[in-house]
Parts: sequence; C-alpha cells; structure tokens
Amino acid sequence: MQWFLSVYSLTFGVGLVPGGRLGDAHGRRGLFLLGLGLFLAGSTLSVTAPVIGWAIAGRVVQGFGAGLISAQVLGIIQDLFIGRARVAALSAYSIAASASAIVGPLVAGGVLSVASEGVAWRAVLTVSMPFVAATGVLAALFVPRFKPVGRRAGLDALGIALTACVVLLATVPVVSRLPRPASAAVIVAVAVLVAVTFLWERRLGRRGGTPLFAPVLVRSGGFVSGNVVALLWFGAAGAQGSVITVFLLQGYRMPGLAVAALMIPGSLARILGSGLSGRMHDLFAAWALPGALAIEAVAAAVLVPVVGSPPAAWVLAVLVGVQLVMGFGSGVFEPLIRARTLSFVPPSDYGLGASFLQLTQRLAATFCIALVTGIAFAHGVDAVGPATLRGAVAVTAGLLLVALAESVRAALAERRLEKCRDVVRLGV
Repeated sequence: MQWFLSVYSLTFGVGLVPGGRLGDAHGRRGLFLLGLGLFLAGSTLSVTAPVIGWAIAGRVVQGFGAGLISAQVLGIIQDLFIGRARVAALSAYSIAASASAIVGPLVAGGVLSVASEGVAWRAVLTVSMPFVAATGVLAALFVPRFKPVGRRAGLDALGIALTACVVLLATVPVVSRLPRPASAAVIVAVAVLVAVTFLWERRLGRRGGTPLFAPVLVRSGGFVSGNVVALLWFGAAGAQGSVITVFLLQGYRMPGLAVAALMIPGSLARILGSGLSGRMHDLFAAWALPGALAIEAVAAAVLVPVVGSPPAAWVLAVLVGVQLVMGFGSGVFEPLIRARTLSFVPPSDYGLGASFLQLTQRLAATFCIALVTGIAFAHGVDAVGPATLRGAVAVTAGLLLVALAESVRAALAERRLEKCRDVVRLGV
C-alpha cells in the first residue's frame, strides 16, 4: 500500500525536471500531449494489472506522465503572466485543484460504495481515463505554441538518474522494514550517490553544460528558501491527508463516500482561500505567507490530541473544523509560495524553475507519506492505535512549524532588504 501511494509522487518528481527543461527548449504543447499519453498508458496498465506489482508499475508510468504535464502547466502560466496577474493565475490554478479535490473523492467514494470489492479499485482508476482523452483534444486546440527564450539547454540525463536513485534509496527504508545492516548499507549508498551527484553537477557546469541543479537557481537565496518552505508544507499536507483518509476508512470503517463528503468543507475553504490569496498579498505583503502557515500549524496541533479517539460526533466535528481552517490557510498559501519562489527565476528557465519547485514538493510528499503512514500503521492497517496515529499527525504539525520558522526568517530578510532599498533611494 505504501509503495502504491508513494511511487506516484516519486516518478511525478522525476518527470518534472526533464519536462520543464525540454519545455523551455522545444515548446510546451508537445510535452503536454506526451505526458497525457503516458498517464493514459499507466492508467490502462494499473486497471488491467493481474497482480499488485503491475498495478504499482502502472502508477510509475502515470506519475512520470503527470510530471511532464504539470511542468508545462506552470511553464505556460510563467510565460503568459507576470506580477499581480501571475498571482491571480496561480490562484485560479489552485482553485481548479481544490475543485478536483471535491469531485474526485466524491466520484471515487460513490464507485467504492456500489462496486464489488474485487473490482472497485480498478473502477476508481478507470474514472480519469475519458477525462485524460478529452484534455488531450482540448490541449491540441488551445495550448499555445511557445518560442524558446535564449539558447537551448541540454538535458542532464545523468543528473536526473542520480537524483532519482538517491530519492528511491532514501525511501526504501521508510517503506520497507530492513535489517540494521541493510539500512546502514542504504545510508552509505545514499551518501555516496549524493557526493557523486555533487561532483557531476559541478563538473558539468565547469564544462559549459547545463546542470540539473542550475547554478542561477541554486545560488538564489529567495528561490532556495521558497523551495524549503514548499517542501515542508507539501510533505506535511500530503502525509496528513493520506493518513487521516486511510484511518477513517480502516479505523472508523467509514464508507468511502462518507469520507469524501467529510473532506468537502476543507476543499471549499481552500477554494475561498485561493480566491483571496491575491488580496491577502496586497494587504500583508511578505507576511501573508507566515500568517497562512501559522493558521495551518495551529490547526494541525489541535488535531493531534483528537485523532485516535473512539468514533464520536464531536471527533468528526473537530476534524471538519480543522479541515476548514487548514483548507483556508493552504488556499492562501499555495499560490503565494509559488508566485514568490518563481519570481526569482529568469525567463529562460521558467519551466525548469517551476519544475524544480514541484520536484521538491513531490519528493517531500513521497518521503513524508511513506514515513507518516509507516508510523500510523506500524502494527498493521487493521491495528491502528491512538498513540501511533497521534504520533504521525504530530510529525506533520512539526513540519509545519519548521516551515513557519523559515518563512518568518525570509519575511524578516525581505523587510530588511526593502529598508536598504529605501535608504538607497533617499540617498540618491
């Protein structure tokens, strides 16, 4: 189950960087359509899988295709909008994602409620396939052609492969319980691969190539800080959503449709927050991000002593309330963190910068979902205990607190920079 949940995010991240780099160099429409084709092929493989291994393989293909798609979407937004208009476009993007978070679970819950146990999961995976095909037709008609800015950059295939291996190896001990010698060997292998990746990237840059970790992005403090905050937030959000959903299904034995309905208020609050994110930015500037994170961190802390309690109406009421607060906070946060982080990216690297931002988010989701579900279900999916569940949710609250601390540091640094600029203007 952990591999089935995590491997999609893993290969999503692996597909992002080549997708962004190739989109910058060769145009976005072709890559968008290729990603849709791969997603459809992966869906078909999972739906028809005779054993779980083939179903996971289908998720691998699905994730890679989704990474190619997502890189082009954010690249197109970067190409067409700047400044306040970009925040509005990213808000619309978040609203669309929030709407899908309502429709998707409702449809999946309905399928789970009416289909027999043996075919229900296959039917859920089938639902998206006609929409993927329809999106391909719309993309061919409406996605604009793109003229590359600057020189065409090469594809750092070795850097991508090394990074994928590092992430995969780092995830294995979290998903699979290994003996201590095997875990130690994995840690050593990860350290060696990280060192090899660093040396390769430095050598490629010195030889005039275009490293996966582009120097112009790696050396940007604002871009790196934004990625750190996004990494922590996305990992916490993805892990918390996964563990609560599976707990309600397995621990409370709630029907899938009921679980989906329970999540609707949070998704609606996220839509509201996304719609107001631009106004929050206008009112609070750099402090809008820490404010949104503070709201989420407090709500996550409130959730810790509540989860794991015996089934009761008040538990579900608190859960809905927390989902409302966190949904609004994430709706405000997500467009702003994307707009702020991508503001440090030059036009020639729009696709790469957007892909890198999503890569950190997806890799965080891969690791955190595997880690937190491993904590929550340490004694098996059918033996979820209050202590392990609370420990899992506490980890997500801790991640949000660290993200809040970094966002406050960045806001203070931005404020100091603005004061310096004001002094320079007055001096001039």
